Amino acid sequence: MSAALTLGVWLLATPAADPEPGLLETQEAAARTAGGSPAQDASRVSRARAAHWAPQLRGQATARDDEKTRNGEYRLAPLHEQNVAVGHAWMLTLSWDLSQVIFAREETQLALAHLQLARVRRDAADRAAQLWIERRQAQALWIAARTRESCFALLRATAALVALTGGLFRDAAAREEAACAGQGR
Repeated sequence: MSAALTLGVWLLATPAADPEPGLLETQEAAARTAGGSPAQDASRVSRARAAHWAPQLRGQATARDDEKTRNGEYRLAPLHEQNVAVGHAWMLTLSWDLSQVIFAREETQLALAHLQLARVRRDAADRAAQLWIERRQAQALWIAARTRESCFALLRATAALVALTGGLFRDAAAREEAACAGQGR
C-alpha cells in the first residue's frame, strides 16, 4: 500500500512534460533492438520469394581431346599426334526448378523465422514494460526515502532498460548516477 501511495504522490509531483521516454516508446525501442523492425522483415520476404523465379545458370567447358591420353596418343592405337589446335566445347544451361517456383521449402523456414522474431519482439516489449514500471516504482521510492539502497535499485532498473532498449535511457542513467553520487557525499 505504501509503495502505491508513494507512486501516486510521485506521479502527481512529476511535471507534465517528462523528458524521459514513455512506456510505448520504451516498448518499441526494446522490440526494435531485439528483433529489428517489421519493415525489414517485409523486404527480406519479398527478396526471398523473388529469388525462386531467377533461373539457375550453370556453365561447363571441356576440351575436345577426350580420346587421347596425356601423352598425346590415341587410347586404342599406338599413334602419337601433336595437335596444336585442340577444340573446346562450351555449355551454358539456364534452368528453373518448377517445384521451387510454386512453393519453396525456404518459405516455410522463412515463415518460422518470422514467427520467432515476432515472439522475440513481444517478449522484449513485455520485459521493457515490466522494467519501466519497476523503474518508476524505484524512482518514487528513491524520491521518498533518499537512501543508498533505493538509489541502487533505481540505477539497476535504469541500467537494465539501457541494455534492453539499445541506449534509450542512457541520459537518464547518467543523471541518476550523478544524483546518487551527490547523495552519497
